[in-house]
Amino acid sequence: MAAVCQNTRLAVTDPSTFGSSEPFIPKHSQDDYSEVRTSDEEDPNLFVPQTRPKSRLRIVFSWVIKAIILALALHSFITLSISAAIHIRKATLPPCYCGTSTAEALAMGCKYDSLATSWLPAHCRDDELTALFDHAGNGPNGEWLYHTSNASSSRLLSLEEVAYLADKSDPEREAWSILEWHNMHCFYTLVKQLRGKAKMEYTGFTDATTHAEHCAVAIADHVPRNKIVIRMIPGFGDPMTESEKM
Repeated sequence: MAAVCQNTRLAVTDPSTFGSSEPFIPKHSQDDYSEVRTSDEEDPNLFVPQTRPKSRLRIVFSWVIKAIILALALHSFITLSISAAIHIRKATLPPCYCGTSTAEALAMGCKYDSLATSWLPAHCRDDELTALFDHAGNGPNGEWLYHTSNASSSRLLSLEEVAYLADKSDPEREAWSILEWHNMHCFYTLVKQLRGKAKMEYTGFTDATTHAEHCAVAIADHVPRNKIVIRMIPGFGDPMTESEKM
């Protein structure tokens, strides 16, 4: 009985029974595992690049460039939109023509506008703003003092007299006032532009931007505001174009 048990133990522990010294891995599987290679061994030419993390400076610089491009694009869009709006408005706004004499201007329903120093039809005036301008002056009740020359001792002109100077020829056609008159003229004209009632041809400037630049330079000059340096020549609005004459 004991011999039987011994033979049985030997049969279990003998490696030749399974053909392997490792009872849980068959021989054909051992061969497979022994040939496992690393990825580099499988393909020596294989290269996996490693992404370098972006520095904070590069990220900030990238966003700054994008912001500049966006700002330039937005500026161009706004500029083109404003330009288009101005051209459309000019094409639709009737002219500010009031003839060549005060009699003709009155017959056409025009009125002298002291803010524009010109006879203008109703659609080119902003009577509310002009009334405010007429009472922002240096004379009694806020009226402006108009002179026949740049000398403080020169004769004063009423606003009605200034309006009818438009019938005269140079140099009798001119009136003078202080620098503050011009500063307030610039301010109220800018407001008039924003309210959509200013058509700049009758001011002698090609467009509102040129007039605004002129005003900015004049206001920045270090000239006493009560000095008589402003010369005005009353007119009749826009000059008549050739197409309007035909």
